[in-house]
Amino acid sequence: MTSGGGRQPNGGWLDRPLNDSSRPRKRELALAIRSLCRILRAEDPAKSGEGPPSQAEVAKRLHSNATSLSRFVSPHHPRVPNPRFLEDLHKAASADAAASGQEVGLSLAALQALRASADGEKRGCKGCVELGVRIDSLTHQLSAPCPACTAYQQEREENAAQLAARKGEVTTLRAAIQAMQTTEADLRASLAMAKASRTPLPVPHRQRDRQRSKKEVAVARQLAAQAGDLDSAGKQDAALTILRQGTTELLSPTETALVIVELRQQERDHLADNLIHVYGRDQEDRHVMAVALKLHEEGAADDAGSVLRAALR
Repeated sequence: MTSGGGRQPNGGWLDRPLNDSSRPRKRELALAIRSLCRILRAEDPAKSGEGPPSQAEVAKRLHSNATSLSRFVSPHHPRVPNPRFLEDLHKAASADAAASGQEVGLSLAALQALRASADGEKRGCKGCVELGVRIDSLTHQLSAPCPACTAYQQEREENAAQLAARKGEVTTLRAAIQAMQTTEADLRASLAMAKASRTPLPVPHRQRDRQRSKKEVAVARQLAAQAGDLDSAGKQDAALTILRQGTTELLSPTETALVIVELRQQERDHLADNLIHVYGRDQEDRHVMAVALKLHEEGAADDAGSVLRAALR
């Protein structure tokens, strides 16, 4: 009863205490019946939003009576409903749930299995009780996470993380290669322009030689500077590639010697040593001798000797 003396709210009969543990199977069945009854809606559309219908309305709809229904939803009472009652209840709950866009969440077969277990418990059937215990154990095992599945899922997540990291490394490497190719293309264009503009100006002989020397020095400094930038960025291989291609394909022996001198002045000794070794090993003797002569004229006698020794190996 409410404080105003009126009827108990429609759903109140489904909220009675469930603290009885002497009949665990009946308790499970009572809980299942209550959950299905809560899905039911009143037949009067005006009351459809007020929650479950009254106990009398549910009993009438399920072709039963309020007293029997009260016993079915109580774990204290041993009374177990017949299979037909559970069929009618499940059918009505399924229809109301579908109309509301919901799901019942309990199959009729599972509901009847609960009834059989509760009925065996009432009759003192040892086999039914043991079967119920086994069902509980299996249910617990099924609800527990599978160690093998958990390990497999963890392995998949780790593999996915490793794959993402490798994709990031590949993307970074591709960007670095693209930048190196762009730099190489820019250098080739610059060297080609410099080589095309090396023609001496029509001035007297001494002035012409001075003009040629300035351009040779400028070309050598440009190549050495670009190689130095790559080396400073940690791209030593790219720097060596640019030096090797630039000196063998575009620069004259004199300009090559000036590149070596410029690298020494920049304290890029490892680049200079590699260029001397590769140039002396791969170029014709006359080019090597021309480089050695220019190095000697520039006061780099040690480098002149090194390039000649490289040619003899």
